[in-house]
Amino acid sequence: MMPQTPPTPGDTCFLDKSGWRTLLRDIHAGQVLPVIGPELVTIPLADGRQAPLYRHLAGELAGRLEIALPPDSEPTLNAVACAWLLSGNPSKKMYDELRELVDDLKSPPSQALLDLASINDFGLYISSTFDPLLSQALQQMRPGFLPERSSNFFHPSKPCDLPQPLPKPFLYHILGTHDTYPDFVVWEEDYIEYVCGLLLSKDNLKVLFEQLRNLDLLLIGTPFNNWIVQLFLRVAKDKRFSVRRDQGRQDYVADEPSGISPPTIFFYEKQVGSTRIIPGDPGAFARELARQWRERYAGAQGDIFQCMGDDMPRGSVFISYSRDDLAAATELARGLMAAQVPVWMDKGRLSVGENYERSLEHAVKNDASFFISLISKATESNPDRYVHTERAWAAQKHVDGYVYYLPVLLEELPKVEREPAEFIRVHRECLPGGRVTPDFAQRMQRLVESYRTSGRPRG
Repeated sequence: MMPQTPPTPGDTCFLDKSGWRTLLRDIHAGQVLPVIGPELVTIPLADGRQAPLYRHLAGELAGRLEIALPPDSEPTLNAVACAWLLSGNPSKKMYDELRELVDDLKSPPSQALLDLASINDFGLYISSTFDPLLSQALQQMRPGFLPERSSNFFHPSKPCDLPQPLPKPFLYHILGTHDTYPDFVVWEEDYIEYVCGLLLSKDNLKVLFEQLRNLDLLLIGTPFNNWIVQLFLRVAKDKRFSVRRDQGRQDYVADEPSGISPPTIFFYEKQVGSTRIIPGDPGAFARELARQWRERYAGAQGDIFQCMGDDMPRGSVFISYSRDDLAAATELARGLMAAQVPVWMDKGRLSVGENYERSLEHAVKNDASFFISLISKATESNPDRYVHTERAWAAQKHVDGYVYYLPVLLEELPKVEREPAEFIRVHRECLPGGRVTPDFAQRMQRLVESYRTSGRPRG
């Protein structure tokens, strides 16, 4: 198992200012689809460095199968599989052992995977690996993500399309997963069968191919020198690379320079012109991508208001907060937005307009699907704070037996005394600092979906 070397300072540039601006803008517009490859999936070593998971698995699998590999070579699953199968051994044992190795993994998702999962402008992720680490990263970073509801996989014998409507975020294992034995890719023959299976199953994978065709792919940690990867890209786009160039479209490949030969770079960047190569450590690139995305679109508290606009769209969840709790309110808003729950916060108290109070009252009484009331020491300490006016408006919309008012405690309080009488018995959720839990995100998703389909839900 060969550890990854840390990137040099110059490696963190990756793109020039114009390149970063274009990529980040397209990600924010929902025009980029990340495809995660094996070189991005790493596990920690005792010295703190990260090592590629699949080289580790290859070494462990060779040991279990008692296969002697060349001493100076880096083990690969393809090499182990070929050695095992060429000796006339049954393939089932190889898959069984590999699945057990993955089940026994105790490593958490790497920072690179966590960073990619945190970019909530990504609504769909494509995984070309069979491990669960990206799924775990999404569970950790995107409240509301549930593997059983928010992920799926492809297999040539039973092609499964993306659901419609597509839950966001959603993870699609395009080469199967270790949980679906024997339906996952281990060695070269598996790759061939899966890529050919994708091509033959196009009529049954209309939503998936629509996403692959219409979005710019961002391949991270997927060895691009491998002809199978290049074939996959051609199958995914369903047209010649040069046609995409003529249409002004571009895909991206972030991979180690050693994994991309100069002729490959020349062919795709100069001759074809529709694929941009980003050489460098894929993990470092993922971390830099997330950093620049946060800086541009999610860095400052004020950014949350820019995302919302001045007027509240009908059906949004209204978040009522004290100015003292602005940090917690924006944390709550980001968590719900990451779970695709539409939220809106009053920014009038930051820059008051002439019709501020009238329009705000109308929004609470007529436009909001639900009213989240943030309760804290600040709101309990002073009955004259503006949040109490907002709560009084919400009380006028209250109807017994229906869900509308959702009180949230930002901290433990000995007692709560300043809630309107209509809401004294309503269950209070406790979310310290406004941090959204998966359970709360899922509850809000269900409530909003119920509101959209049949109106205000019953409690």
